[in-house]
Amino acid sequence: PELVRRLGVVDVTPGTDHEKAEPIIAFVDGPEYFADFDEILARTIEFNPGRSEQSLRRGVLHNAYEMEDGRWTWRYDRMRDWKVTGDRAPSFEDLWAKVDLVQVPITLWQGGKWSVIGDEDVAEWMRRRPDTTHIVVDGAGHSIQGDRPIEMAALIEDLLAS
Repeated sequence: PELVRRLGVVDVTPGTDHEKAEPIIAFVDGPEYFADFDEILARTIEFNPGRSEQSLRRGVLHNAYEMEDGRWTWRYDRMRDWKVTGDRAPSFEDLWAKVDLVQVPITLWQGGKWSVIGDEDVAEWMRRRPDTTHIVVDGAGHSIQGDRPIEMAALIEDLLAS
């Protein structure tokens, strides 16, 4: 509570699993490196048909970088080790207990067009934290900030002002 006065969670819960996240996994499970910016942008456009090229270009510039040899790669941890080592896909179910421990107001934003959150996840979240504000963002998928950046900014401003 001293460091965090309120918490906003964007389209994810501990109940998000491989099946619910399949479209995202298919996207990030692609090549680790891309020959150039055009190649990484083309893959991004292929997996995000509802978003403008301008929006996706901006997203790639924020989420990828050019390496010294001119190739491009993503900035995020690809979580490939579980595939390489043969381990099971990670489970986040144990994190439900952490939701119980949060001592500040929570807002859970969910994409209205498609989401990695199932109805059962919302029900479990609300059972554990009935004081949560749950907002479904119409027209947005999992990447609410990418699909509806102006609306997401307003939602964050509302959260910070509360």
